Amino acid sequence: MNRLIKNAIFGAIGGVAGTAVIGQAMGILSKLQPEKDRKLEEQLISENPTEKLARVVVEDALGIRISGETKSALGQAVRWGYGIGWGAVYGILRNEFPVMAKAGGLPFGIGLSLLGWTVLLPMFNLTPPPQKLPVSTHAQGLVSHYAYAAAVEGVCRLCNTVEQAATGAPQRTKPELRRVS
Repeated sequence: MNRLIKNAIFGAIGGVAGTAVIGQAMGILSKLQPEKDRKLEEQLISENPTEKLARVVVEDALGIRISGETKSALGQAVRWGYGIGWGAVYGILRNEFPVMAKAGGLPFGIGLSLLGWTVLLPMFNLTPPPQKLPVSTHAQGLVSHYAYAAAVEGVCRLCNTVEQAATGAPQRTKPELRRVS
């Protein structure tokens, strides 16, 4: 199998773990957030962004009315799809740009948090502009996205180790591949 596809698959598997971890991390970190900030965040973000995206696509774009239960289920599908998709991207990037895997995926986690909170969510009108949100919301996002990236990195390393053990072949780095080619 093509190495790029394997890396994407390993990352997607990691994305499953990362998505589970980020949910737990956000739950824990939200309890540490000052009450004033939490209330402001709830006021500014009245609808879960993944559920809002599902509602906008299904109801507004397709004209299909959905129940709250369906909206919630579709929101979860968006959440898991987003996490698995970014995991696949990470699986590829960590090998193409090894700096992404430094410190357990820290550069990727920070980049993903900044991309999501400052660009994607506001661009699709799923959250207000970042300057309107409390600093604690951004800190929660950074830490939880790092937890996501660390989980994805851990699974990618595990998958590489399992593959190496199963095939008996040592893992080769890009410079080694270039010398052989």
